[in-house]
Amino acid sequence: MSSWVLAIAPYASIPASFILMALMLYMTGYDPIRGFSGFFQGAFLNPMGIATSLARSTAFLFMAVGIGLAINARVLNIGGEGQYIIGAIVATAIALATQNTMPEYLSLLLSLMTALIAGAMWAIIPGILKAYMGVNEIITSVMMNILAFRLLQWLLRGPLKNPLSEAWPMSPPLKPMLIELVPGSTLNVGFIIALIIAVFTYILLYKTVEGYKVRATGLNPDAATYGGIDVKKVMVYVSMYSGALCGLAGAVDILGVFHFLYEGISIGLGYTSVVVALVGKANPLLIIPASIMFGAIYNGFTHLQSAIGVSYTLSKGIEGLIYLVILLITVFVEYRVKVIVK
Repeated sequence: MSSWVLAIAPYASIPASFILMALMLYMTGYDPIRGFSGFFQGAFLNPMGIATSLARSTAFLFMAVGIGLAINARVLNIGGEGQYIIGAIVATAIALATQNTMPEYLSLLLSLMTALIAGAMWAIIPGILKAYMGVNEIITSVMMNILAFRLLQWLLRGPLKNPLSEAWPMSPPLKPMLIELVPGSTLNVGFIIALIIAVFTYILLYKTVEGYKVRATGLNPDAATYGGIDVKKVMVYVSMYSGALCGLAGAVDILGVFHFLYEGISIGLGYTSVVVALVGKANPLLIIPASIMFGAIYNGFTHLQSAIGVSYTLSKGIEGLIYLVILLITVFVEYRVKVIVK
């Protein structure tokens, strides 16, 4: 089947997803029409909504491109959540330490670079364990997610706590801010950086010798080893690259969207980014529209909640079902399903 058919298949599932959403809302006593109105108004039908959807897609784009590169080498990075948190922590710490002593652009640059390095160093641990000891990277990266979140909780109640906040654990406000692309919105220059990195990663993956090594490792590690490729190093390098982009995503959100660190900064972003990477077929260019679609869905459900008063839990449940439908449609496109009656 044509690769382009496979690429657009997830988007063809959107009508089915919205039918499912309407049924869920109706069955739980909410007005689907009002829900759809709030969803589309928030996600697509006004300039500020579009800007917010693109801003939300920025983190997905950073993280999914990194996760997608690792998938090409048969390394499944489930630790994006923890790497994002570590990047956000490091960016916050550096910004707080330098915002009153350095020019803003230097403080921004230093915060972004250190967050990138911190994400890579956090990801190298499951990468090394997989490459050299055969330890399942899914297990270790999930464990690292838990560790990162506990570290975040401790820091927000200790070294990074805002002394003016009482019950709510949060950091002091950050002065360095990424340039806004749409005044008054959270859409910032980080979106442009993410697009550039996606294009760069595509060129790296499909137009360079190093990218060939990554793809060869993923297709057949034994054959790649026989051909002279150091498969273990490739696995470690793609883990670091993936973690670096996830850490950078956390820094961009801190410096461009939130401007302070708090406990709920990342709720499922890393896990959703795995879905985005899979929908984009682990191809950096195809991940761009997939990230924008998921950013719009994420933003739309936020407005749906406020429009009809649906609970956060139900909203996230419906959102998760939509993600599931998007993945399932790919299965039915790629495989012919036969029912055999014996």
